[in-house]
Amino acid sequence: MDAYRNDDAIVVPAVRTDEDECTIRLRENQDFFNGDVEAITRMHVEFDDLSYTVSPTKAKSKRVLENVTGCFRPERLTVIVGPSGAGKTTLLRIVSTLKTNNVKGTITVNGKEWNRNVFRKKTCFLPQEFELSPLLTVRETLHIATRLKVQGAREPRAFSFIVSEIAENLNLTNCLGTLVENLSGGERKRLSIGIEIVTRPSVLLLDEPTSGLDSASSNQVIGLLHKIARGGCTVACAIHQPSSRMISQFDDLLIIHKGTSYYCGAWDDVYNTFKDAGYVCPRFYNLSEFVLEVVTGERGGDLINLYKISRARYSNWKTQFRHSNIGTEVVSKLDNFNTKSKSSSIWEEQKVLLMRAFITIKRDNTLTKLRFAAHVVVAFLLGVVFYDSGTNANRINSNIACIFFVLLFLYFSNSMPAVQMFPTEAAVFLREYLNNWYRLRSYFSVKIISDLPLQILAPSVFILITYCMTGQPMECDRFLRTWLICVLTTILGQSSGMLVGVAFNTHLGVFLIPAVNMPIILFAGFFLKFSEVTPFLRPLCSISFFRYAFEGILQAIYDGDREKLQCHEDYCHLRSPKQILESMDMPTIPYYTTVLALCIWITCLQISTYLVLKWKAYIAKR
Repeated sequence: MDAYRNDDAIVVPAVRTDEDECTIRLRENQDFFNGDVEAITRMHVEFDDLSYTVSPTKAKSKRVLENVTGCFRPERLTVIVGPSGAGKTTLLRIVSTLKTNNVKGTITVNGKEWNRNVFRKKTCFLPQEFELSPLLTVRETLHIATRLKVQGAREPRAFSFIVSEIAENLNLTNCLGTLVENLSGGERKRLSIGIEIVTRPSVLLLDEPTSGLDSASSNQVIGLLHKIARGGCTVACAIHQPSSRMISQFDDLLIIHKGTSYYCGAWDDVYNTFKDAGYVCPRFYNLSEFVLEVVTGERGGDLINLYKISRARYSNWKTQFRHSNIGTEVVSKLDNFNTKSKSSSIWEEQKVLLMRAFITIKRDNTLTKLRFAAHVVVAFLLGVVFYDSGTNANRINSNIACIFFVLLFLYFSNSMPAVQMFPTEAAVFLREYLNNWYRLRSYFSVKIISDLPLQILAPSVFILITYCMTGQPMECDRFLRTWLICVLTTILGQSSGMLVGVAFNTHLGVFLIPAVNMPIILFAGFFLKFSEVTPFLRPLCSISFFRYAFEGILQAIYDGDREKLQCHEDYCHLRSPKQILESMDMPTIPYYTTVLALCIWITCLQISTYLVLKWKAYIAKR
């Protein structure tokens, strides 16, 4: 089990054998990063002759890694250097199990065969582009990460201790109440590290943790990683161009160029190894820049000789290691505990995710406040433009146009914000899901539940205002049936936006939503009556969800035993509600069939979104 400390106390979540509940034990003067108190499972990761090939086409392939050999040691900060495209990120993703296909070579942990499933539970990978929920504060981000990742803890005081300790060690105490979107680059980097070290992982892998930071922030991040490593963690990170001050905190170095490792060993031995190969670093020269110039060929010389000398030195160097083996009993206990806690924590995951969702919705001006305000404003606008058209027989066409506009507004006002906002949320989901924060079904079920209140409230207020001001029949049954169609159209619109947003990027999604829906709107029955559609195109009417929504509302308003409409002129051709429906070639199906069709559309869109998220997670792992 993991322990969490601050200067005065240590909080230990534990599992009772009889009740499976949490106990909290307090000890004096402990440190979060002190590995002697809390026994981190120390992992010595070795990889031999790793090769990785990508195949853009069947006839063409590219070798990204070729016979890369090296290791990541516990209690050591290992830095991977190399020019852009050298294969640093690929190596980290392979070791973190996020890439498994087309990989050759062997990986061992503590001298034993690599158990990918167990290893993944004790490993965290931080990509270069690290997405965070922008509308949460630093305190809320750390608190939610703690509640999701700490299995077994229930006491609020335990979570507070963890958050306070991590914030103090990451120098984030002064910005605990700041929204993530207002943090500086260095603060975001430190926060991204903090939410992953909540459970004190045995292996921490980072891709370009100093990219985009100034020298002071970069040195602070590297110092933090060095401190984490001293606590017993195996830390490895890829850095593009380290400064002279930064390299003083390196323990081990791995040099990669064009997918080949040219050196792996202690930082103190880099100078001598390159000197033996005929490369002497000038005095007062940045050694990391020098080795990059060597492997890229700027210094000339014999790189093959350097490769042979480095491999020979590495073979002699690694024989000095003593592996702290993970016994099968420890592995079995770890595996069983994680399985048990995961299976019993689905409800806990959903509660935490639901809390986060409601906090985000409350602060989201685009998806909540602005969207709700737009519904109210447009409702009054429609009420003024089409005032009392529902009871006036000589304004039938205007009333039908008003009904169709209602459907268009409800659909697009909910689909367009979703297609703009959901890609960011999906990126956060992918990062958290790949780092084993929660299950996909926990996240997706909470997403559906958390969206429902606004999906019901906004169209309810909208249709109440519009319905009354446009003079529709004030009968409870007719209003409720109209309301149901409007709510389903709103949910369908947001479901469409979510699907397009997660499947495509924002720019493409903003184009696809109107482009794909134009044919669906064309066959809705407003512009063309069903009888006027060419026979071979009529199946398109059957799949148009606008057709079902449009016909459903018209039936709710005009079908049944409604009295004739008032006529304020000498003659009104369409006074009978039955004649009005017949002029629109309706009804073609019963009202509840339209409701069922809309529900089927919503279900299909939600399932498709779930499958796309699952597919994206699968692709990310490859």
